[in-house]
Amino acid sequence: MMQRKHTFGLLVSILVAGAIALWPARSNASIIDAGVQGGILKRSLSDVDYNSSFAWQLHAEMTFFPFLMAGPYATFTSSTAQIGSSETGSKIDFRTIGARFKLKIPVTDSIAPFGVVGVGWAHANFPDQVVTVCNMMITSCSITLPNATANFAEFLVGGGVMWTIAGPLALTGEFNWRPTTGYSNDVYERQAQARQTTAPE
Repeated sequence: MMQRKHTFGLLVSILVAGAIALWPARSNASIIDAGVQGGILKRSLSDVDYNSSFAWQLHAEMTFFPFLMAGPYATFTSSTAQIGSSETGSKIDFRTIGARFKLKIPVTDSIAPFGVVGVGWAHANFPDQVVTVCNMMITSCSITLPNATANFAEFLVGGGVMWTIAGPLALTGEFNWRPTTGYSNDVYERQAQARQTTAPE
């Protein structure tokens, strides 16, 4: 039977490096930063550790005050983990949407270090699971539980460096720490205890 999950996710960290559309060309005159980032994500939620996986992110920020920018972001990744007493590794899809603030301070025409903070809403999709529920009252030890979902809040804290290459093109290196709260995956536990094999409500 599965152990009960805690409601606080330990942390999520992601290292991203990608292309940024920067307008205008000079980093100290940018009004809008928008682009696509890709990198490696390592996630731990409750008592489950997820394997490192590729993640990609869309983002766009607009300048509201000198050096201060704000805008939306969306992160997409799939990772594998052993869920409770599942007999096979599970591929979990994570989708996150949120908003972040960026403080960017150009030190030259082409180099601008920055810091970011933000908050997002994450949605996880768990596939069918085969779990072991052996006890004295039943003869079959394994049942298949249908897919379930979980939602939780994500907080983003990080920083990086932007390097303007030419014109509207730039590269960034960025590191984020993403603690989470509100995560639970009790649906599998409840189904295992009740031996339910119908889709959760």
